[in-house]
Amino acid sequence: MSRRILVLVLSAIAIPATAQTFGFSIGTPEAAACLPVGSALYRLAAQGAPADYTVRIDPAAAAPDLRVHLSETADQADFVLVDDGEALRGCRGAPVRSVKIDAEAVAPDLVMGLVAESANADYRIYVRSHEFAPTAAAALLAAARLAGRKLPRRGANHSN
Repeated sequence: MSRRILVLVLSAIAIPATAQTFGFSIGTPEAAACLPVGSALYRLAAQGAPADYTVRIDPAAAAPDLRVHLSETADQADFVLVDDGEALRGCRGAPVRSVKIDAEAVAPDLVMGLVAESANADYRIYVRSHEFAPTAAAALLAAARLAGRKLPRRGANHSN
């Protein structure tokens, strides 16, 4: 009987911790974290919700609209995002733009390629965040860049 209780107690602790690690919420959903860029706030669109911008992250794209390198150190980056997870909660005080990351998007607003060599990148980004995965932060920044000016298409087919 004590073994069964131990398993139940450990499950009660492990399930919420695992859910938080993978971005699932238990109970009331929290407000999405926002990234302020310019005069707007950018956040990831909720699952199944419409988005202002769709970004396809495709490391194998032959001609991506934007090439991003995820830097190992802040010194190597053009943009640095470091947070403690507290200041970015909620989106208030500026227009909010939602961004959907969709690896299968046929007609995304932007195709972002991840490049291994920083010399081949349009932007080098360093991210250490409790709120954003490095690729999500890169997609939000790419959408902010897109909002500032419409990127010219480099080729007709971005599907590679």
